[in-house]
Amino acid sequence: MTKRPDFTPNMSPMVFKRFYWYQTELRQICRQQDLPTTGTKAELTTYILALLNGQAPQDIHPIRKLRRRSSAKLTARQITLDTKLLNSGFALNNEARSFFAHYFGVQKFSFRKAMAIKMRTVGQTADTSATVADLIAVLEAPAPVTTKNAEEGTYQWNNFIKDFCNDPISKRYTEPLKVAAILWQKVRDSDQPKTYRHALVVSHTSELSRFLKPS
Repeated sequence: MTKRPDFTPNMSPMVFKRFYWYQTELRQICRQQDLPTTGTKAELTTYILALLNGQAPQDIHPIRKLRRRSSAKLTARQITLDTKLLNSGFALNNEARSFFAHYFGVQKFSFRKAMAIKMRTVGQTADTSATVADLIAVLEAPAPVTTKNAEEGTYQWNNFIKDFCNDPISKRYTEPLKVAAILWQKVRDSDQPKTYRHALVVSHTSELSRFLKPS
């Protein structure tokens, strides 16, 4: 395994993408390189890759335009199907949850991942025409999301630990989360894929032996 190098503005984009970077690290790099420092992990990564591909810092702009903050958040009674998702005071908060619970006739409503993705897309494109009806549409007639968007690609740790826990070998350990963390550190700081593989446990059996359940 190749250890992750320190970031430099002369780094190859391919090398940068081979390694795992925390969001705090990405934001620090952006700050040091005079790049936009707000946004999701995927957005920060986009700014850095643009720099590494030769784009001048002054030509790299935030992907999402800052939304004009409404003076007050909408209450559930103020929300309608025609309410704009941007610049209206609408947000995925408890008031919106109450509105959706009443709309769908359920006692308790939980926001869905598709709704968060829709809100993020609306913010990124500054779509001032999008309404609450459009948000409901992604729930009532969703085309299941089968392709991973850029933000999905930043969830490596969550996917790693889930896949490890789905491997029957994880049941052999008294503290599976600690074992997963040790294995994650091995791939996180290397140029290896940031995914769980059964072979990782096998290759680090000795180091993990102290967590084995008594036989």
